[in-house]
Amino acid sequence: MQLDNGELDRHLKTGLGQIYFIHGAEDLLIIESLDKLRVAAHKNGYEDKSRFNISGRFNWDHVFSDMKTQSLFAEKKLIELHIPKSRPGKQGSDALIGLLDDISDDHLLIVICGKLEKDIQRTKWVQSLSKKAVSIECKKIYPSQMPTWIKSRLRDKGLSIDREALEMFVALTEGNLFVAMQSIDRLGLMEVTNNVSMQDINDCVADGAHFDLFQLTDAAIMRKPSRVLRIYNRLQKEGMLPFELMRVVNWEIKNLSDLMVDIGDGIPINKAMKNARIWPSKQKIIGSFLQSTSPNQMEDILEQACEVDKVIKGINKGNPWDEIGQLLFMFSTEATS
Repeated sequence: MQLDNGELDRHLKTGLGQIYFIHGAEDLLIIESLDKLRVAAHKNGYEDKSRFNISGRFNWDHVFSDMKTQSLFAEKKLIELHIPKSRPGKQGSDALIGLLDDISDDHLLIVICGKLEKDIQRTKWVQSLSKKAVSIECKKIYPSQMPTWIKSRLRDKGLSIDREALEMFVALTEGNLFVAMQSIDRLGLMEVTNNVSMQDINDCVADGAHFDLFQLTDAAIMRKPSRVLRIYNRLQKEGMLPFELMRVVNWEIKNLSDLMVDIGDGIPINKAMKNARIWPSKQKIIGSFLQSTSPNQMEDILEQACEVDKVIKGINKGNPWDEIGQLLFMFSTEATS
């Protein structure tokens, strides 16, 4: 079954499948689709979860062994396979095809990739997934499509928008889906009803809060925990909600994790950053972060980000801000040896 990411909600109302394949060029839509599947999995009794980040040197025995391991606390398990560059290699391709045949009724498998180039679309593993999985494509939202995308997201929340306000919204968010979605969420928190006006956009988007968020992640990458703490406390006091903050933090962590996968595959740091189209102004601080971060530390950061997500959604008990604070501390400090 082939779905556009916008069709996922309607699909999940009819029931949960067993294998899902999320792919595309738009990170926000990939993250949103995965979040929806995680929530649906929890509602359907998948209490246990395993996550694997796949690179060219990955040992697939870990996945097959995990599938055979019975949890003491849950009978049904969610397995996530993250393949950031959409190229698992020959061994990975064979393993994925075998995995699709071995999946049991107690497992829910989600394979997450980036954009599938034409040569990747012709591979056996993609063709096998396309036949056996519910495939969810998260297509790139181009600048020319931003007005329509914003109007659609506002419509989902019961809102319309003036033409002038829409033009201002698009200009201020600068084509960044994460900033646009964060601003749409904030409009809801401002209790805007029916129609979004120019004044609403000015109050919501132009107040600079989203710039503070990117300053927060930049400070974490530069290993400045004191600055991170100051921005974190200010955002919390200003009424920002945990899920708003985590949109940007998760996006940055995902990008850094993808870069580390490339570096682990033997690609030089500078080339990896160039391939990922990292802005030249940020390459120095990101390069320094990558050189001082071990794969194990990045795994710990990813695990804590997942814990934050669970607490925000009410799956696990806890205070979201406490968990976010722990995540930002891990993000902004070097691991002790």
